[in-house]
Amino acid sequence: MLSNKNKENTLKHDFTRYVTATIASLLVFSLYAMVDGLIVSIGVNEYAMSAVNIAIPFINALFSIGILFAVGSSTVIAILLAQDKKKEADYLFSQNFVTLLVIGGVITTFVLVFREPFARLLGADEVTLNYVTSYLLGIAPFSVCYLISYNMEVLVKTDGHPRYALYTVIGGCLTNCILDYIAVFVLKMGVFGAALATGISQLVTCISYLIHFFSKNCTFRLRRFKFDPGLYKRIIPIGLADGTTELCTGLMIFLFNRTVLKYIGTDGVVTYTVIAYINTLVVQIMIGIPQGSQPLISFNHGKGAIKECHTLLRYALTTVCFMAPAIFAGLFIFAPWIVQAYLSHASEELVLYSVKAFRCFSFSFLLVGFNIITAGFMTAIERPTPAIGISVGRGLILQGSVLLIIAAAFGGNAVWFTPIVSEALCLIMSVLCLRKYLRETHQ
Repeated sequence: MLSNKNKENTLKHDFTRYVTATIASLLVFSLYAMVDGLIVSIGVNEYAMSAVNIAIPFINALFSIGILFAVGSSTVIAILLAQDKKKEADYLFSQNFVTLLVIGGVITTFVLVFREPFARLLGADEVTLNYVTSYLLGIAPFSVCYLISYNMEVLVKTDGHPRYALYTVIGGCLTNCILDYIAVFVLKMGVFGAALATGISQLVTCISYLIHFFSKNCTFRLRRFKFDPGLYKRIIPIGLADGTTELCTGLMIFLFNRTVLKYIGTDGVVTYTVIAYINTLVVQIMIGIPQGSQPLISFNHGKGAIKECHTLLRYALTTVCFMAPAIFAGLFIFAPWIVQAYLSHASEELVLYSVKAFRCFSFSFLLVGFNIITAGFMTAIERPTPAIGISVGRGLILQGSVLLIIAAAFGGNAVWFTPIVSEALCLIMSVLCLRKYLRETHQ
């Protein structure tokens, strides 16, 4: 039998392995949109880049659906495997896969049929409309790939192969970078080419994951099943928090675009586009901590190992205590170089304004990780109510309310302080939820 010290060392090793792979995967995953934006900015112009940002809420919506099913099914599958219920895990995995195929087909049809109205709904104006519709035309046919690829990435890690997921995501990102360059600079396909390149790279990752799930190394696999709608009564509440986090990210980009356009103008949307890319990168890094540890927490929760769950929570909070200040300091210092990379063709005045706005926004990076980890931990132990409360609170309700109040009261330039205020308010909720959980499970 392992000693307590050896058990903790094993747990720490597993935590490090899973979290590192997940952060790397999400980091690479978030580079898709950043690469699109950077190449479009250089190859076309900064307004084309802002059009990509205007379309990002659609991508976020696809990811949110994928995450909703991925986190929910991953959590339940991890628990089923811990209870030696492999056949039930196979049925859940298979039903989940087919459901996402159907949803993806419906979304693709809707967006292609109503492309221009949908682009205007996202916030396109006369300057950006053609760019946005072109981007949607290239990306919409691959909607199902977005749903499946992220869903399978999470499930591959649940199956005990985090490095396979990492290598697949890296391969997809490299494919995207190469195809982006060819489409925009060689074939001169503009925004449509960038979208098409991204969609094809998602298809490549889907094929890679399917190879794993049809291999002998897979613990659970596709098999014939009888559709059971009752499964979603358990899956959806569990995945709702993480799915809502991603959806709220898209909704906040949408709301920010609208508010900035109203109070600052089109150049303000260009500034926010740069900020949104970096914010997405930071949020994905922070999400990687709870998502990476989620299979471990869920597995131990399924076994009733409360002490191990507490230990994993401590590891997650310690990790963010080191990462958050380092990320903030690095981005604050290198803000001029980051902004200049995206706005290479913009005026000096716009670049200087964007650097100032970026630095104001970056203070929120000190707090966002704590709220995301708390919500993710609550999800992993099947406490969806506090998880959803924190996710919706920090991602939409608090941030949206603060944005509208600050803009109305202090003007457009004050909107860049919105996230630090909303994250601070949400942190109070997170602390209260954790205290309640620790009191109830104190050993």
